[in-house]
Amino acid sequence: MNLWAWGANSHGQLGLGIITEQVQEPTKVILPQFCNKIKQISCGGGHTLLLNDEGKLYSCGWNLNRQLAIEKISQKSLETFERVWCLSGITFTNISTGWDFSCAVTDDNFLFVWGSNNNGQLGLPRSHFTEVKKPVRLQVNACAVSMGLRHTAIINSKGEVWVTGCGKQGQLGLGKETLFSDRFQKVVNIDKISHIACGQNHTVAWSSDKNVLYVWGENKHGQLLQQNSSLKQNIWVRNIYEPQNIDLDIKQKVKKLLSGWTNILMWLEDGTILTWGRNNYSQLGTNESFVGKIFHIELPDNRKVKDVALGSEHTICLSEDNTLWAWGWNEHANTGISLEPVISFPTIVPIKCNKDEIITQIYAGGAHNFIVTEFNKTYGSEEKL
Repeated sequence: MNLWAWGANSHGQLGLGIITEQVQEPTKVILPQFCNKIKQISCGGGHTLLLNDEGKLYSCGWNLNRQLAIEKISQKSLETFERVWCLSGITFTNISTGWDFSCAVTDDNFLFVWGSNNNGQLGLPRSHFTEVKKPVRLQVNACAVSMGLRHTAIINSKGEVWVTGCGKQGQLGLGKETLFSDRFQKVVNIDKISHIACGQNHTVAWSSDKNVLYVWGENKHGQLLQQNSSLKQNIWVRNIYEPQNIDLDIKQKVKKLLSGWTNILMWLEDGTILTWGRNNYSQLGTNESFVGKIFHIELPDNRKVKDVALGSEHTICLSEDNTLWAWGWNEHANTGISLEPVISFPTIVPIKCNKDEIITQIYAGGAHNFIVTEFNKTYGSEEKL
């Protein structure tokens, strides 16, 4: 197994042992000793969490607000992955990162949170807890979790959504009277939810039972597809303070529901990718201006999608033929393709791994990315991809 990283590295969030503005191409990461097979990686604004297949946590990058859950370092960042020893002895199954805060779900579905709590995004009362917090176990049930810029949403075992943090743009979905919460509160008037994704100032949720999308929060860029019916077309309702349901006429399974800062992506069971929202950096995979429609992203030569991941304003996508594609914002070499400021269409990412390696996992967040490659016995060549 090999881990590769590229993109923004101003805080050492790529785990390469250096701090630099950017890493322009996929570069191999030296993992800590005893860090076994990777289960999941989550990329925050300037930090990274890594979960291995034994449920152990590692972290690197920006640590100004203790979002790494590592106390020993005197500097405000960590350039290589290190074990989160303060949480050793606990088995985790899921991780998530926000801008400067983090969380992890245990194997018995309890939620640990740490990092910045200046907007109540950890679900801890600010009157009793400092703005920067060491890991704390909350008495909440969590099966899935997503973190945005200043808010957090979880799905519990009943399919309910609970939220905490900043709600000034309606991203909590608790109504106009609740624009801030430092405790998790239940979002009402929605069906059983299977997928949740937090953007910069919005939240989207999908109900597999009803095949319905729910949206709430900021809609300035049409990312929630809510138009003001009393005005001319493409005049968006600025903020939505309570969940609104949208029937997208999707009758198949949704494999992933993802959100960048101001754009949304859905990956369907048949391989279709649907995307909408802001397109100032071609994060929708097209150079067309966003006009209120949902775009279908297609990889060149009818390639089928194997996996997809979103950063704040860029996308990476794995094809079933073991090629990696990227598009969108590229200021920090986020796409790994070139130094152009924007990559307007799905474009192949050059990776200097051997032909006998296949890409098995992809991750993106903020302006940085990771991929995992593994040996494939069906290849016997040492040719390059």
